[in-house]
Amino acid sequence: MLNPVKKTMLKDATFGEFELIEYQLIDRRFPIVNFFLDLWRDKGGEAKAVTRADINPLEMKKYLEHIVLMDVVRDGGNWNLTVRLIGSHVTAYYGEITGKDIREMGNTQAIERIYYAAHHIMETERPMLTISPAYSSDKSYMEAVALYAPLFDNDKNIAKILVAVNVSAFGPR
Repeated sequence: MLNPVKKTMLKDATFGEFELIEYQLIDRRFPIVNFFLDLWRDKGGEAKAVTRADINPLEMKKYLEHIVLMDVVRDGGNWNLTVRLIGSHVTAYYGEITGKDIREMGNTQAIERIYYAAHHIMETERPMLTISPAYSSDKSYMEAVALYAPLFDNDKNIAKILVAVNVSAFGPR
């Protein structure tokens, strides 16, 4: 079981360096985060178990290329994440993995971060934000911002995780 996380910078060989920000501490500095956090809250947020049926892709048209929709596939007490939809912005950095488990991605540190974040979502049933360095062969200094939001089934179990990802370049630190 994960310890409650507020705003934590994690740094180790498994995850690399990334910041994990719990729901109530998510700030408003990223337009894509604001959009999807507001959408999740408008659909019922904490008061209602927001389902996939509550989310209309047309409402997200502006950011569709930034979306990853993952199924939470349960097998007994275990679960994994299968990608149902991945936008072109995300595939440009992480590859086309529609229909595959996240573990089939090439970036092993990203895999571990995604599963860590998803585990936290499964425990808290609330959105969370990760901020991490991102790498590409043609750009040196990049940052990946990802808002993870749970989507529930009719039995109020998390069935999907909607992730809004923005990878952007910035100057040397």
